[in-house]
Amino acid sequence: MKNNIRKGFVAMFLAVPLFLGCAGIAHAEETFIEIKKEYRTSNKEEDGRSQFKEVYEKDGIVYRLKSVRIGNVEEVYPGDIITYDSGPFVGNPEEYALKETVEKEGKRYTLKTSELSKVVTEETTKYSEASILYEGVEYIDALPEDAQVKVINEDLKQELNVTLQAVDYKEESTYWDYSFSFPVTVSGYDADSYMLGQTEISNRSPLIDHAKLFLSYLNLPSQYYEITSIEWDGDPVSMDGELIRNATANGRKFVKDIRGIYGGDVTFPSIEANVYHGTYIDAEAENQTEQITYKKEVTATYERDGRKGFWNFLKRLLTNTVTLSILFILLIVLILRVIVKKVRKRNRLRKTQIRHPDPRQY
Repeated sequence: MKNNIRKGFVAMFLAVPLFLGCAGIAHAEETFIEIKKEYRTSNKEEDGRSQFKEVYEKDGIVYRLKSVRIGNVEEVYPGDIITYDSGPFVGNPEEYALKETVEKEGKRYTLKTSELSKVVTEETTKYSEASILYEGVEYIDALPEDAQVKVINEDLKQELNVTLQAVDYKEESTYWDYSFSFPVTVSGYDADSYMLGQTEISNRSPLIDHAKLFLSYLNLPSQYYEITSIEWDGDPVSMDGELIRNATANGRKFVKDIRGIYGGDVTFPSIEANVYHGTYIDAEAENQTEQITYKKEVTATYERDGRKGFWNFLKRLLTNTVTLSILFILLIVLILRVIVKKVRKRNRLRKTQIRHPDPRQY
């Protein structure tokens, strides 16, 4: 029985370290591990190897430094730095080159680096306007409330023909136009008089004497229109048994050149374009003697070398809180089992003594 108890104890005692040991071995199957760091240095050519130990230990496994690779390198200048990203553009990059100096919040900054790169713009909807110049617009003319116009995205060299609503009309110039004329037909020319609208006029009076009456008949305001002459077009002719005579009125009209502004949201499709990314440094700090530093991102690759000794593994095992807790519980269970066994054995001995009393007592 004692042997069985001991075997059970040994089995339980070894179960935990073996179980955890297997977990440790499974975790240690990594052949390589990588460690990343970010640091600053004044040496632009430094390879970053000095930032890492030659030997690295993890979970009882020893790794040795195999290689170091440098990722992003950023120049850090003394003094303030500002960055600027241009809008996307298509065309000659020299036309969009960044300014050599800029001012911000009272400080002057000098361009230090300028990088040109390609981007694909997103489909963009933005408010756009275009105009149409209407020349010689007279009093009786009505301008269109919408029109098809060409809108242009100058930077991206995009042109679209769209229909937009009128948003404004701007008067650019006014003048008198001497091309104003209209025909006049006098019916019943051989009569003593004839009617001009509701007004009777004598056929003996010159038509020009009734210039304002002609304008009123045509609903044309005299401040915008003026008749300077009315001339007969040939002799009277007979038409449908009636004598008629034709004339032409000439004069001038007051006109305007008006620019119609049409606007609205216009969607421009995506397109491949260029952008500039610039870095500006404080102009005063640029003249200082302080060195430029380089912020580097480096990644070290370690290769597995082997496990450390058994005592190190055992030390790691015993310092594990979970392992110690399980071992402590198993030890308590073992002690209780031993105590129970002893109590049961003592009770059996007592029962045996009572069942077989000493005959000498009788």
